Amino acid sequence: MNKKNLYNTLEIPGSFLVPGFCIYVLEIIRTSGKALPVTSISSSSMNTQSPGKNRKVVEFSERSKASIETTGKQKKWFYIGMTGDAHYPSARAGFHRISGHLELNRRSTQNQLQIALKENQIIKEDKDWDKLNIKMHHYPIGGFKRITDKLLIKETVTQLKTTQAYKEYQKMRQEILSLENALIFELKAKLLNKTKGVAPRTSQIPYPEIYKSIIELVNNR
Repeated sequence: MNKKNLYNTLEIPGSFLVPGFCIYVLEIIRTSGKALPVTSISSSSMNTQSPGKNRKVVEFSERSKASIETTGKQKKWFYIGMTGDAHYPSARAGFHRISGHLELNRRSTQNQLQIALKENQIIKEDKDWDKLNIKMHHYPIGGFKRITDKLLIKETVTQLKTTQAYKEYQKMRQEILSLENALIFELKAKLLNKTKGVAPRTSQIPYPEIYKSIIELVNNR
């Protein structure tokens, strides 16, 4: 057996395991040959402005050094998403979110990427996965605070909805949702997302540096 094909390595940056708000871009790459994994992850950081706050955004993007080498003709697709539940005051870590996207359970409500890959005939049978590499470009956004240690069942959430902490959670989530909608609207022709996004109501898009970075990322890959 060729030594370089003896095993694969998955390297997970610690920030991918921290619960919190984020915008993410999933980049799916398929080649006619077999993808060869290379264990290299680079990171870059930027400061983004929000009313009254400075936020640090770390983008794990493989730009300074390619993290994969491929042979054959290459095709790419993108999926844009966010963390921060619509009803429960919970924001999953980036790694947990991509794990949900690849969930095999047919009853799952979180495996949108898995469904899109199959509906678009990118994955027709199990062996097709071997020709894919999936990159997660992760844009953490500060501000998430765990407001209870209780199990988030319906009764608990009903009680929390009257609290200031829950209202602040929803306010921030709406900002990030506006960013996600603006990105999907602008890039919808290149995305696997089923939703088409929403045009910004004003010229003021939340987290403009993240917006600009993702637009450039998708358009220039």
